[in-house]
Amino acid sequence: MNSNRARILRDLPGPHEALPVEITLQGRRRKMADVNQDRPTRSFASAGGGRRSAVEPGSHPLQEDARVFMHELQEFLTKEATAEAFDRLVVVAPSDAMGNWRAHIPEGLKDRVHQEIIRNLVPFAGRELVAALRALVQP
Repeated sequence: MNSNRARILRDLPGPHEALPVEITLQGRRRKMADVNQDRPTRSFASAGGGRRSAVEPGSHPLQEDARVFMHELQEFLTKEATAEAFDRLVVVAPSDAMGNWRAHIPEGLKDRVHQEIIRNLVPFAGRELVAALRALVQP
């Protein structure tokens, strides 16, 4: 996973087996240029002749998008774990997404994590992804 996309594989196939079914979850995908196009909210001073100033947003919009996506991903995985769809989980993500993952992981899901790997494999094609995972995942 990364901050706005997760690819979920249920099993790692053998070298000559067909690729597994992949579940892909996608979060909101914005760029900072898109966010900056919106003008900041204006506020009026209560004294001093109606002076106006910009109001800064309460949080960074792209970080908030990443936090919301992580919550949605963890909610999905928690439901899958409750349905006994998997017994262990290997999480692969770049450091920023891994930090967000660790900060918000529910207790029931934390127990299923077998391994965490700091790496971005989201852009890999199917066979490349499986080969990279096979090399990184501990049995």
